[in-house]
Amino acid sequence: MHKTGLLLIVPALALYSQTLPEPFDTGIVYTRTLHVSPGGDTLQRAVREATPGTRIVLHAGTYKGATSLTGLKGEPGKPIAISGEGDVTLDAAGSSIILAGSDLRYVVIEGLTLRGSTTHAINIDDGGSYETPTEHLILRNLTIAGSGSGGNNDCIKLSGVDKFLVTKTNVSGCNRGEIIDMVGCHDGIITGNYFHDTVASGVQTKGGSSDVLIHGNVFSDIPGRAVNAGGSTDLPFFRPIDAPHEAARIRVIANLFLRNGAMSGTNIAYVGCDGCLFAHNTIVDPKSWVVRILQETKAPRFAPSRNGQFVNNIIQFKMGDIRTFVNVGADTAPETFLFASNLWYATDQSPAWAGPNLGNNIPPETSSIIQRDPLLANTAGNDPRIAADSPARGAGRPMPAINAPDLEGKPWARPPTIGAFEVTTQRRRPGARPR
Repeated sequence: MHKTGLLLIVPALALYSQTLPEPFDTGIVYTRTLHVSPGGDTLQRAVREATPGTRIVLHAGTYKGATSLTGLKGEPGKPIAISGEGDVTLDAAGSSIILAGSDLRYVVIEGLTLRGSTTHAINIDDGGSYETPTEHLILRNLTIAGSGSGGNNDCIKLSGVDKFLVTKTNVSGCNRGEIIDMVGCHDGIITGNYFHDTVASGVQTKGGSSDVLIHGNVFSDIPGRAVNAGGSTDLPFFRPIDAPHEAARIRVIANLFLRNGAMSGTNIAYVGCDGCLFAHNTIVDPKSWVVRILQETKAPRFAPSRNGQFVNNIIQFKMGDIRTFVNVGADTAPETFLFASNLWYATDQSPAWAGPNLGNNIPPETSSIIQRDPLLANTAGNDPRIAADSPARGAGRPMPAINAPDLEGKPWARPPTIGAFEVTTQRRRPGARPR
């Protein structure tokens, strides 16, 4: 397990105004509380009794078995929360899924550790009715350390879920599936999480998913695809059923990617993804490929993977770890992609290295910075903020439409810094010489 140890820097420049929306439970005062203790009333009983405005409090201890959440329906201003107080563990005790539910509304699940499920730790869906998705869901401050028993098992499975938030959650060890697997999910935010040390891939948005923001997370030691923007879905499971793409408008902004892709993987895969953005990320020690552009589900109605952007990213790497920089598959439209204003630094090459060859009909990159040390603070300790005298500072492509801050929540300067962290102080890195 690797710790980030990231610190805050006080803003001091003229900046864009960029904030994430407030969660729907901000400022909520619950009108009813149900208490659950180990050996006392069960979580399942509390779920059955919960009404809009109820907070179910799980007191410290271990709770065994599965719980169905189906039927939980809060209301605007009156959500239903399942909250752990103290050290609360939900142990599957042989169950395939720990928390499962369909057609939820205004539900908050927070402050829990989940362990031991043989398929998914959490499985939330629309009950197979695409017209009535689960809506307004918050998963917050959860810990999931392992899920599955060798199949395509995910730690968090979301199908037909709209208007959702996953935040402050630590997930690792998901077995052969994804850390978060989304099928037909829309209008969601995944922010401030730590995703790491898993068996296969990280976050996947497929099956007609759209308008999902993946922001301010740390992805480390993920051997497959850290982010799979799109994927491969059987046609009957698309939401909506006639979606013309696997994914659209997926935005991957201000994340930290560490040592991902060791098993023929990548940091970002655009897979049947239309108009998807990967911007202001910091990538350190990638393996196999930096980017993949693929088309895995093929039907006459599907647009090719197209109109993707890879902009304002720092990529610090060893040439010996890279197969090719961009892997392009058949039936895609690489000529529609934009690569711009990225900083590429090969730590095992000479200062004369000329930069990546994108190839594959991708238009030439514009405004790139080649073979200049970005002056990351300490990649070994997972603190890749940059020094104030980094060449990345102020070198980014202005993108005011991003409307999301840097990894620490600071707004971007104008012009912005390349990478996941904005620089808002004149301080140099300790020990750095004037340039």
